Amino acid sequence: MQAMKSKPADDKIYLYGKHALREALLAKPASVQKVFLDSNAEQDKEITSLLNANKIAFTAMKQGTGPVASDAVHQGVIAVINAEKLYTPLEDVMKLFDGKTVPIEQLCFVLLDELHDPHNVGAIIRSAAAFGAHAVLMPEHNQSPITGTVIKTSAGMVFHIPIVKIGNVNQTVRALKEKHMWSYGLVMDGDTQLNKAVFDTATLFIVGNESAGIREKTLELCDIGLTIPMNPNCESLNASVATSVVMYEWSRGRDLSV
Repeated sequence: MQAMKSKPADDKIYLYGKHALREALLAKPASVQKVFLDSNAEQDKEITSLLNANKIAFTAMKQGTGPVASDAVHQGVIAVINAEKLYTPLEDVMKLFDGKTVPIEQLCFVLLDELHDPHNVGAIIRSAAAFGAHAVLMPEHNQSPITGTVIKTSAGMVFHIPIVKIGNVNQTVRALKEKHMWSYGLVMDGDTQLNKAVFDTATLFIVGNESAGIREKTLELCDIGLTIPMNPNCESLNASVATSVVMYEWSRGRDLSV
């Protein structure tokens, strides 16, 4: 009897392409578990040098080997990523409140409150990184985790901005408020319009579920309900676009290299 192939572990991600692997090796090499290269990719000196520098062996990819999705454009490069290695402990980002790395009033976190679409999650991570946020916080449950789609949509930014897995969202919000972080819930009908908001202290942006929005108990913890003014002919923006607009407004006048 032929042995049944075991399923990949849930915490593994398959990463395709040279650019994606390069980003992972430069920023989070510990997350790279296994690499498959075809004969052409084996000639790529940058990739092989990074693999050797991080002591990561690779397997020659032959026809019929390597975990390849049917729609994957892999450029002869496939990597197995341990998703757990992509997360940063909450305690580590809490250390930023000592003011030694970043002035406390410049701190910005983005908290995702049970988003289900990995494309939205990836796009939000990309915007958060682009506009200078210092961490993206994601609950463990009822939330799209980091996946291959998230990594691809984020353009590799999951490797460059701390992604924090949190337990209870409300407890986390309370802990951050105790650090004098001001919490802004992104809502349709808030008490403050984005163009009137003054971001002069540590800032937490909370982004709600694509259809249900921010949960009631979490919304009650928000210091401000933040609304993006828009043409009345447009009912709403999706979660990732709204986050991008808000993050850009927060970033204006700030040194994004910090």
